[in-house]
Amino acid sequence: MSGLILCTKKSDIPYKITDSNTNIYSIEELAYYLYNNAYFVDDSFFTWELIDYIEKKLKLKKIAEKLKFAMKQKMDFTEKVMIVITGSMYYTESEMKAFEKELKSISSKSMLERMNARAKMLYDNNKLLGAKLVYENILAGLNQPKQERPEKSFYADVHYGMAKILCRMFYFKEALEEFQLAYQLDDADHILKAIVNTKLMMKKTETAEIDLSKEREIDKSLVDECELDFRDLVRNIKLSGEYERLERIFTYDGRRNLDEYYDNMQSVLGVWKEEYRSEIS
Repeated sequence: MSGLILCTKKSDIPYKITDSNTNIYSIEELAYYLYNNAYFVDDSFFTWELIDYIEKKLKLKKIAEKLKFAMKQKMDFTEKVMIVITGSMYYTESEMKAFEKELKSISSKSMLERMNARAKMLYDNNKLLGAKLVYENILAGLNQPKQERPEKSFYADVHYGMAKILCRMFYFKEALEEFQLAYQLDDADHILKAIVNTKLMMKKTETAEIDLSKEREIDKSLVDECELDFRDLVRNIKLSGEYERLERIFTYDGRRNLDEYYDNMQSVLGVWKEEYRSEIS
């Protein structure tokens, strides 16, 4: 476990979660694990061995009794998780309500669907590296003979999600490859539009020779719309006050103090670096 967790009762003997090779020593650590890994565990996580550990090693008889009852009554995964979460008193009431709602939404999904949902959640919260790792784990499973095989549209969605992350990380060439893989599996308009927009971005930022003839053959009106929207976007950016401010900072006209010029430029770059680091952390 990483980070600092305030524990009420802690055992000297750990309970090992074999799937992730993680040791937990308290009900708070168990709650923290479930809260952050609900997408990767299923009902088989709750065993009599775990309940025995909670009862005998952590000395939490009430929580153990509730879990025993849940096991005997064949309660669903969400109810068992919430017994641990609420029993730990580690999270606020609002956090628990939001988490319970999230659990119910994923309880009927397969493991791969849960992983895909988690990747999207991480992306929406600007945790790009975490989302990228989840997508990579999904795609790595394609080489495993016993791996479940969802519809092609599922993997198209995964490649599309990976491509969006790569775009945010400025890897436009790699993003384009992922968008194209997605389009091979699902020729949806939004994926074709993403391909065109990525090519336009590459042309603008990398002065690359970009060929849109294939996309024009598929849907000329879509390509024309993307080009028009892209020109409007660039023009609006250049007309914005933020663009003018940054242009003044990064353009040296020979009249300003050179030390002040470098200080201002480094200040802006420092902010951008911190924003980027937070996204890939």
